[in-house]
Amino acid sequence: MKKNDVRRALLLAAALAPLAGAPAFAQDGDAKARVARLKPKDFPTQPIEVNVVYPAGGGMDLNARLTAKAFEKITGAQAIVNNRTGGAGLVGHTWLANQAPNDGYTVAIIANLIFADSMLRGQGRWSYDKLEPIAFLNSEGNSLVVSADGPYKDKSFKDMVELAKAKPGTVRISILPGTIFEYMVEQVETVTGAKFLKVPFQGGAPSITALLGNNVDIAIAYYGEIRSFLDAKKLVPVAVSSAERSPFLPQAPTLNEVLGRNDVVWGATRWVAVPKGVPAERKAYLAAAFGAAARDPELQEEFRKLGAVGNTGLDTPEKISEHLAGLVRLERDFYAKSGRLK
Repeated sequence: MKKNDVRRALLLAAALAPLAGAPAFAQDGDAKARVARLKPKDFPTQPIEVNVVYPAGGGMDLNARLTAKAFEKITGAQAIVNNRTGGAGLVGHTWLANQAPNDGYTVAIIANLIFADSMLRGQGRWSYDKLEPIAFLNSEGNSLVVSADGPYKDKSFKDMVELAKAKPGTVRISILPGTIFEYMVEQVETVTGAKFLKVPFQGGAPSITALLGNNVDIAIAYYGEIRSFLDAKKLVPVAVSSAERSPFLPQAPTLNEVLGRNDVVWGATRWVAVPKGVPAERKAYLAAAFGAAARDPELQEEFRKLGAVGNTGLDTPEKISEHLAGLVRLERDFYAKSGRLK
């Protein structure tokens, strides 16, 4: 294995380390008071718009709605979730970077999926760093599942890879074009010689619907999008993309276990961001409020139900920015290696 591949695997493993099952944060009893002390006199006087660029019902949407609720609990202010969908996230990301007002009333729940949109699909029209992180939420790997009533219900992911090698284009797998979902499948194909039929979707939830309707054979989604179907015995997990097995799906092997490697590691990191130029007092208030919300034990428990946990060390915008910069470097390396960036 090449040196860059090992570096990528180690750094991504560190980025997804919270998946090991860290305990919920302890919330200070005076969190509301501390946030209240930072509240500007004239802000907010109207609801905060919490933007998410993927469809309602998906993993990002669930995280946004839970975070908005916790923000309201901490501040007493109103937060309204707005789904700005289209282009598998590109439409919303572009709007947030180029058009969103920077008066503090517009915030976004962002994932590292934005990096691909910025570096590749954005075609130089905008950059991910037009949005400033103010609070860290959580991280998790991707889950690969099959239908419990489908033709592959008794097959392992390794079996399906072998079939995709023997009969290219016959195993249908869901992707979100231009995101880590697509790149993960591409890497699996590259290291195994398999060839899947990649079926595009706007989010994880629609791909699960397609899987249950036998329109794809493997769906890739977040745990929160599949939990109820797992409980109902309608889905079977066949692999996870994190560095280690998920504590929420311990029976599912990692892709690295299946493929005999250590560099196939992908996942989502989520945070709260605002457009650049938000007035300093309002930004400080929002950072404190969303940071306190993210540390709320009730929200942390909800995150764990979704298959994700937080990171106590990323407690300031500066630390979050440094952490995200490392993830950006890893993705840029992958895009360069795969010929996407010159």
